[in-house]
Amino acid sequence: MIETDDDYKLAIERLNRLSEAALSEDDQDEFLALTAAMLDYETRNHPALAAK
Repeated sequence: MIETDDDYKLAIERLNRLSEAALSEDDQDEFLALTAAMLDYETRNHPALAAK
């Protein structure tokens, strides 16, 4: 789970490293888990969804 902007930046860096190599099945699973966690983080922190 991504909790902070720093976690999010680390996830982007990891996705970049994964994209540079041929993906094994484990790497594909990690890629999907990271993108899902990033989407969750983006949704939770979207300005339109912020409490007013």
